[in-house]
Order: sequence, then structure tokens, then C-alpha cells
Amino acid sequence: MPLRAAVQAIKQKQFAPVYVLYGTETFLMDEFVSFAKSEMVPADSLDLNVSHYDCAEVPLKAVLEDAETLPFLAEHRLVIASNAYFLTGARPPSKLEHDLGALERYLETPPAYTSLLLRVEADKLDERKKLIKTLKQKAVMLPFLPLRDHDLLSWVQRRARKLDLTMERDQAQHLIERVGSDLRLLHNELEKLSLYLGAASRTVTEEAIEQVTPRTLELDVFRLVDAVVAGRLPEAFRTLYDCLLTGEEPLKLLALLARQFRLLLHVKLWAPRGYSQQQLAGMLKVHPFVVKKAIEQTRCFDEASLRHLLGLLAEEDFRIKSGQVDKQLALELFMTRVAALSKPAR
Repeated sequence: MPLRAAVQAIKQKQFAPVYVLYGTETFLMDEFVSFAKSEMVPADSLDLNVSHYDCAEVPLKAVLEDAETLPFLAEHRLVIASNAYFLTGARPPSKLEHDLGALERYLETPPAYTSLLLRVEADKLDERKKLIKTLKQKAVMLPFLPLRDHDLLSWVQRRARKLDLTMERDQAQHLIERVGSDLRLLHNELEKLSLYLGAASRTVTEEAIEQVTPRTLELDVFRLVDAVVAGRLPEAFRTLYDCLLTGEEPLKLLALLARQFRLLLHVKLWAPRGYSQQQLAGMLKVHPFVVKKAIEQTRCFDEASLRHLLGLLAEEDFRIKSGQVDKQLALELFMTRVAALSKPAR
């Protein structure tokens, strides 16, 4: 069932006996749990009719016994079972054994006065298990996966409106570029922008985003590479020294540079074969914007140069760890080599 349909049904007081919440976007998952709690159980009886369990610590049988208990001074009861790892193929986090047969029997005639929420932070469930097939028939399955592209931009703009902010699409994109696609981080930055702007002006500008929102290390590395390949070495060195002044470990910077150039090599190899930016983003598990900028950066290199630079990164990593070269000097030398191999530098 789509999330919007599940929310609408709950608003109409049509509560399902069992919900399965899975995915890695925990912010949306938390919001749904809070919404379900507020709609299903009166505020003055939450302590009596809402239970929370961790399946890594509590047997499933005890959770189900609670779910079969009648609500007290209310019409409905909510039982939330987090870390339901038995729905995935993951290894058990503890030696605790669960009676999955008890859950299958519970699903045959679940009490109408209780909603059981099984929650697991995993991008997919183990489709091979009989229990999953039964849940698909008897329960409401709700995936909470990371938002992408248009959905992510729309979410940022909707969240801004909830905070009484005016935010255009370009500014929403700029915020995503600086913060990433994690909804919890985006929400926090929007709240900071709301406080920063105050009551005088509620319009989010590029300047406000630059003033309030910190850059991530990954973004700094991306900009560093962008400046180097464009022949703007002074700007690239300023970015490098800013990272070092904030206490970033040179070896970590070297690892992020290696990841960026591996990404460039993948894009260089696959983009000419007709793959779209969206397809490449899915294959490489990055945001489509990252792929778009990577395509622009790859125009400055041929395949041999990218392979050579990855070899240099591996060599510098070995020289740093074996004490043959100073960490900062190794980064500076690598940047000059990148500039020498990029087409604009020629």
C-alpha cells in the first residue's frame, strides 16, 4: 500500500491490525509512527496503551501477548516492535530466539483493537521466507526508502512551507547539494534557516543557505576536484587548507579523493554506453546530481589519465602509511598532478 493511502486510512480511523515498516529513511518512518500514535490512541492514555519493544532484546512471543491485551480506558492499542531483523536475511544481533510460528498464528486472527507495528531498518525484506509472503497478504507493507530527484525536491519545499518559509526549486536544490539527501539533516537545516531569517523575511536565498548551512567534507572534496580540473589551483588549495584547519585527517581526504576518481572512472566507462543519469545514479548508488557533475568533470580526462590518477592515489596512500612522505605534502603533490593531467591545464 502506498504511504499516502495508509495515512489517509488512519485519518479515517481505519486501522490495520498489522503494519510492516521497512527501509533506511528513518526520518519518514519516525514521522509515521508518531502520526499513527496520535491518531490511534488518545493523548491522555498513551502511557497505558502504547508499548515499545526492541526485538533484539525481547522475545516475539512477549510482544504478541501484549498485542492481545485489551486496551485500557481507550478503544485502541498500539504495539511497536523495532529492530524486527527476522524479516530480513541479516544475522541475529543477539542469541535471542523468536517463535516466528507464533506470529503466523497471530496473523490468522489478529485482534481488531490492536495495531502491531513491525519496524526494521533495511532496504528490503527476505522474500524467501514464508512469513514475508504471509505478511504481504495479511499486513500493510510500507517501504521507507530514500527520496530521489523530484520527490526529494518536493519534500524539501513542502517542509519549508510547514515552517512558513518561501523556497524556490533552485534554492531547494542548492540546499540538497550542500547537505545531501538525508531528510533528518535537511529538516534540521531548514529549522536553522527559519530561525536565522526571523520574522522580517521568510524567503530562503542562496546567501542565507551559504551563511547557515555548513558544507560537508564530501562536498568540499567535490569542489576541490572541480576547482583542480578547471585549472583553479589557488581555489583548490584554499579548500584543502580549510579542510586541514578544521582538523580533517589527510588520509581521510585521500580516501575521499580516491572515491571521487573511482566515480569519475565509472561514469567515463558507462556514460557513453547510453545509460541515463538516473540509471547511472542507481548503479553507483549516488544522487543523480552527483552523476551530472561527474559527467562534467570527466570531460577533463581520458580513461588512461583517470586510471593513472587512481594508481597515484594508491601509491601516495602507501607512502604516507609507511612514513616515506608527509601527509599534507602528498595531498599537495597529488593535486598538482591532477591539474597537469586535466585537459584545461594543458
